Amino acid sequence: MTALASFTSINFEDQKRYDAIQADFDALGARYRAKLGPEDVAYIKGLRTKSRIFELIGRSLLWFGFEPISFVLGTSFLFLHRNLESIEIGHNVLHGQYDCFPEIPEFHSHNFRWKSPIDEEGWRREHNNMHHVFTNVYAQDPDLTHGILRTNDRLPWTPWHRFQFPIYLLYFYPFMTYKFNAQNLGFNRPFIEKNFPSTEGYAELNYVIDGGDQKALRKRDFRAKARVIFKEFYVFPLLALFTGFSLIRVFFANLIADILNSLWMTFTLQSSHFTEPLQPENCLDHKGKWYESQILSTINFKGHFRWQSIMWGHIDYQIEHHLFPDIPSRHYYDIAPEVQAICRKHNIAYKSNPNIFIAISRYLAVFWRYSFEPKALAVSPSQTGTLIPESGQIEAGKI
Repeated sequence: MTALASFTSINFEDQKRYDAIQADFDALGARYRAKLGPEDVAYIKGLRTKSRIFELIGRSLLWFGFEPISFVLGTSFLFLHRNLESIEIGHNVLHGQYDCFPEIPEFHSHNFRWKSPIDEEGWRREHNNMHHVFTNVYAQDPDLTHGILRTNDRLPWTPWHRFQFPIYLLYFYPFMTYKFNAQNLGFNRPFIEKNFPSTEGYAELNYVIDGGDQKALRKRDFRAKARVIFKEFYVFPLLALFTGFSLIRVFFANLIADILNSLWMTFTLQSSHFTEPLQPENCLDHKGKWYESQILSTINFKGHFRWQSIMWGHIDYQIEHHLFPDIPSRHYYDIAPEVQAICRKHNIAYKSNPNIFIAISRYLAVFWRYSFEPKALAVSPSQTGTLIPESGQIEAGKI
């Protein structure tokens, strides 16, 4: 994030406080970026090796086994492979966490090909340049309004929201990795415009891919999905059939791993954001205020072992991830105590759920609550635009 040139909405005392917050977090980030080196390269390459080994073990057990135990074990190893590729490798690589290492160009964000049915460019632009800038800012963060999602009281209620809980839990979430493109490439917008009384609160994508050509965008969506569907549900099941092994066994193991991967990724990401307060639009007026906003709009959850953090893509340290999304995730464990110390120094609430189950249950409770029409609307007047002065726009990718 570049320094902002004007602080018209911040008084002198607040500006001094935000200057101090910015100085502390900038120094912390700079210190860890200076530590990056061969160990980070070895880490991401080692993860890819482990992922491939898990895939080989899983597919071998499914291919050559016959009894239920080999099916369960094979599906489990296949899930480990898909999960590592989706969240600890793919999600973090696309944040540019390994762009500074010339020796591993395959892990540079603009070269990386995700082993998930998600268009990389659409994800980078929506997730990195919008969600991570405008986290929990009403009508600016597109992740607040995936499809018909409603998780706050400012978003106007419509009868569609009455059905969001079962629709998402039974359909969208089990296949969410296939649904991200609809959000990231803008396919949801026409549905909202056609079926909702207004588009208030629904963030518009502030970028254009392929000149906005719908045919080209649909091709992107098709290519991203086809590379997974073709491999998992055509190639491997048919190879099993042609070599005398069970097509059904391989097909359903791939389907189960796919659904588990979608559910795992969805609940890991959703439960660490959307239970927290909306943030004011002027949180972008000062980088120190933005740092504070990222902490207040995010909540961690606790694990007990480092391998759990890897399986969660280190999103159990979501606060650290939102503060420093470009630093390799393996460092969040060490950064967290220092973030907590800065929060104590500046009296900023640092929040963490006791475990992933409580985090998910809190999210589901919020999701259920906002499915229903409020008895008395307490919606604040809608604000448009942001308070970022033109001379101090956020530089995309520098947060």
